[in-house]
Amino acid sequence: MKKQKGFTLLETVIVIVILIIVAAIAAPEFRRMAINGNLKAAAKDLMSDIIRTRAKAISENNANFSMVFDQANNNYTVPALQSANLETKSPVYFASDITISSIAFDGGSTLTFQTRGTISPASPASKTLTLVNSRGSAATITITTTGRVYVEYSLQ
Repeated sequence: MKKQKGFTLLETVIVIVILIIVAAIAAPEFRRMAINGNLKAAAKDLMSDIIRTRAKAISENNANFSMVFDQANNNYTVPALQSANLETKSPVYFASDITISSIAFDGGSTLTFQTRGTISPASPASKTLTLVNSRGSAATITITTTGRVYVEYSLQ
């Protein structure tokens, strides 16, 4: 009698059922990762805009440059790269559920860089800005007095 090679229908059905169960368990985790990934992308984009504004203030060497944050409209203005115009940007570009939840800039909503790259007005406290998403995850962006920028995540 010749030996047959291959899988039986029963073996194939069992493997497919196992794959469906694993996919059903993993799908919510992938969704959570995607939502938090959008928050990370928005925070990194905002950080790059802050760094770019600082670099522009240093390179122009004759004027201060500012970013103005509008928490009510969930956007901010940043100096354009090649002109004196302003661009309005929003973290919603990455996902509609990302919002600017808090701004701690000495009671205001403007972040100004001097020609040395330091923030104005210079105060001992760092400036912070927090983005949140629908899961309750947060990205806190901190700008030190010397103009350094870093982000801390609290992911849910």
